[in-house]
Parts: sequence; C-alpha cells; structure tokens
Amino acid sequence: MSVRTILILAVLAAVAVVAAAIALGTDQSADQNPRIGTLVFPDLNDRANDVATLKVESGHGTLTLQRADGAWTLKESDGYPVVPVKANGSVLDLATLRFHEPKTERPEKYAKLNLLDFDAPGSGSTRVTVQDSAGAMLAELLLGNSKFNLPGTKTGGIYLRLPGEQRAWLAAGGLNLSGLPGDWLEPTVLHVAGARIKRTEIRRPQGPPVVITKRNPKTLVYTLDGVPAGYKVRYDEEPKLIATNLEAFELEDARRRGAIEFDPARTTRTLFETFDGLQVVAETTAIDGKYWTRFSASASAGSQAGGEADAINEATKGWVFRVADYRGERLTKRFEEMLAPGN
Repeated sequence: MSVRTILILAVLAAVAVVAAAIALGTDQSADQNPRIGTLVFPDLNDRANDVATLKVESGHGTLTLQRADGAWTLKESDGYPVVPVKANGSVLDLATLRFHEPKTERPEKYAKLNLLDFDAPGSGSTRVTVQDSAGAMLAELLLGNSKFNLPGTKTGGIYLRLPGEQRAWLAAGGLNLSGLPGDWLEPTVLHVAGARIKRTEIRRPQGPPVVITKRNPKTLVYTLDGVPAGYKVRYDEEPKLIATNLEAFELEDARRRGAIEFDPARTTRTLFETFDGLQVVAETTAIDGKYWTRFSASASAGSQAGGEADAINEATKGWVFRVADYRGERLTKRFEEMLAPGN
C-alpha cells in the first residue's frame, strides 16, 4: 500500500470519527472537562433531610411530593400518603448523580435527547425541582432519555441539562421519577382473599344484577346465577375474576371524599360477602373514562370479621380511589355482557 493511500485512509478515518462525535453531540474535550465524575448536586446529600418538596413535571402533568414530620404525601392527590422509601430514595438518587460525559451545546440537537425546554412545543423533557421548607432551591434540572447500559456503572445513566446552561450531559446514576401518581402512592387499598368470597352482587342503575356465588370455601368454581336457557357464560374465568377482584386491590390515584361526584344515576354498587361474615361494598362511577371507587365494610352479627371491617373502614374512610380500568370494568360488569349463545 502506497504512502498516499495510507494518508487518504487516515484522513477518512478522522473525518468519520468527527462526524460520529457530531452526530452524538459529544464534546471532543470530554476527557479534559473538570466536571466529569463530580456530583451534579454536591450539597444535596448533606441536606437530604431538609428536603420539603420534590416536584416532577412531565407530559403526564405535575406531581408535588411534600414532606412534613418525616411523612411524604402527594399534593395533587389531596395529600394521600406516598411510599416513603420511594420518595427518600429519589432524593438520594439525585444526590448521588454524577457527571459522566459532556454532550451537545446545540439547541437543535436537544430534541433527540428529549432535552428541549420543558415549555417548548413538542418537548418530551421532565422538569424536576427540589426545595426546602423555606422554598430555597436544592436541586433543579431537566431530564431526558435514559441510557440503561453505561460502561463502568451499575446504575446506567440519564441525559440532563441544568438551568441556565446550554451544555447537555450524560449523567451516571439511577433515577425513576415517574409522572404517574400510582407509582408514588401507597398502592394497596385493601386485600380480601378470593377464596373467602361466598357471593358477589353487582347492581347497576339500570339492568338486571350480576350475582356470582360459590358453594364452599374449598371449591374453585364460581357460578354466574340466572343464566337463561339457550345461553352460557361467555368467558369461563370471568365469574372468578369478578369475585376475586378485591385481592391486593391497588389504586392509581386518590382524592378526598367529596371531590368526586357519585351521581346515583351513574353509580354501580358491588357487594362482596365472605364465608366468615365480612361484607365489603364498592361504589363505582366513571368520569372522563376513569373509574373512581369508594369502599365501606361491615360484618354480620356474631361473626369474627368485625375487626377486619373496622380496619378496612379506617384505611379507606374519607377517600375515593381511581382504579385501573380492568378493576373498574369488573366492578361494573353488565349481566348481558357475560353471556353468549349456548349450544
């Protein structure tokens, strides 16, 4: 190979490296940047106990986690409790975030990293702010795409920008700052094992009720009562799924009672009765395509379920819960929807 050919190949290789760096938005002086390896928020770890609010603004809306007397709540959910380990863990994740690699300073490349200004049209960024009880800012940043495999780390990384700076960064650290309320709130509203359910009754404002029964606690078979001649249950498993709907019943959001209107003309009442005397009533309504449910519990005279009923009432009193669509659909099932022509 001639010297001329070698020089041409070397030039082409250099051009390719530069082009790749431009395409990725990588700073060519990355190895000389003094920020590499340092904490993004060096003072936050020492002030983690001073954090009073953690606000996450995303395409899903705004979530404001508030801490008072060591307990976390979610403002937009009317102060419903937040899982403490999730909130505290997120503060510590921010405190241990480190600059890993400088990226582009060119605004036209922000969109590829989902780091456009939060209020910019078409922005997919997430804005995070952390403040103390006096309102002093402890951390503020824009978050973009995650990078799940980051050599030299166990946590992966995430692209970010800091206020007043054009430089985008790839930071090392694990962040899970969801914009969905259900990812923060104490999830389980109540739990009643399906095997205990003796009878379930769904009464909608119009139409015949759905009644599902089971002969004894040991049988696995749930029966839809009143199936007319010439028809059968459309899906064999559906009666069981409806009757066991209170197992590990989880929420997606919460509001104080009174915030959601339960119009009798649009509210379904579902009764769950157990073999040992517990009765749980779920009242459900749909607003803007979302299901909201409120609970009450009681126990039959002479049963040992009174304590459990009191505990359910204590945990759910004053609250209305937005539930997953599949939960809401099972709570409000129409009788005719469960039938199909028989053979």
